[in-house]
Amino acid sequence: EAVALYMECLRGRVFAPDGLLKLVYIKPAGRILGVHICGEAACELVHYGMQLIKSQQTVEDCRNSLYSAVTFHELYKLAAEAAFDEAGARKRRAAAGKVLAKRNREIRDAD
Repeated sequence: EAVALYMECLRGRVFAPDGLLKLVYIKPAGRILGVHICGEAACELVHYGMQLIKSQQTVEDCRNSLYSAVTFHELYKLAAEAAFDEAGARKRRAAAGKVLAKRNREIRDAD
C-alpha cells in the first residue's frame, strides 16, 4: 500500500488538511487493486480511483500522470510516488504531521 496525507498536497494544506488517500496494489506488478480515502471530497475522489482499478492501471501509471494543481487528485500522484520511495514518503508524512499538529495546537489555544 502507498499513502498520501491531505496535508501533503497544496489544496489540503490550504483548505482541508485532515485526511488521507491510500492506494492498495500488487507489489511486483504495481497494479492497483483498491483505493481508500478518508477526508473531505472523498466521495468525489473515489470515482477516479474506481476508474484506475477498472482500467487495471498501475502505480507507475499514476506516478507518470499529470494532475491539475490545487485539486485533491494530486494525492494519487503523491501516493504513487510513495510506492517507489517508502523512506522518503515516511519523512514527508512525518513533516506534514508535525505541521498539522502545530496548526491544531494553535487553533485549540486560540479558543
